[in-house]
Amino acid sequence: MEHIKQALSRCGYPDWTFKKVEHQTNKTKQKKDRKKGEETSKGRVTLPYIQGITEPLERIFKKHNIATAVRPKTTLRNLLVHPKDKLQDSVKTDCVYKIPCMSCNKVYIGETGRTFGCRLEEHRKEAESTKVGRYTRAQKQVAEKEENKSAVTDHIMRNNCAIDWDGAKVIDREDNRVTRWIKESVWIRKSAPVMNRDEGGYRLSHVWDRILKK
Repeated sequence: MEHIKQALSRCGYPDWTFKKVEHQTNKTKQKKDRKKGEETSKGRVTLPYIQGITEPLERIFKKHNIATAVRPKTTLRNLLVHPKDKLQDSVKTDCVYKIPCMSCNKVYIGETGRTFGCRLEEHRKEAESTKVGRYTRAQKQVAEKEENKSAVTDHIMRNNCAIDWDGAKVIDREDNRVTRWIKESVWIRKSAPVMNRDEGGYRLSHVWDRILKK
């Protein structure tokens, strides 16, 4: 900078021009530092890559000065490395499960902190303890007014359906109770039509419906 000043002074540039340039340079630097500080203060979000969804989300976050990092949804490690023996569904705990109907396309989505086998047996015992058969119209109306402990049993009584107990399986796992409720609600929304009488233990906003359908 000193060399440039001396060269320009010999060419007739006055001192005030140097001061003006220095002032503008400092002002621009301060503005950039301030903007950089604002951007870094908003934090960073890591997104799994899902084609058609991740790109719009990145643009939205960028508008709000939130940095994004994208990671692959499926990695070679997840596909190839299985250091532990695979557990049978019946002994898995802290899970979200699905029980399909054999007579229609409805499924029941539930969650439990105990073993899946224990919870499934409870559903089965209640269903088997209830007298199920072909109803007249009047008997069906009575059954529709009654409410059993399990929504699975209600489905059997009201629709004369048979449950595919062998097709029941664990679809998700989560040891945190509240997060497991959220996952249950997500799966209920994703798996419609369902036998469930409500939307699960967590009231999930319908804002997510469009993403869940994809």
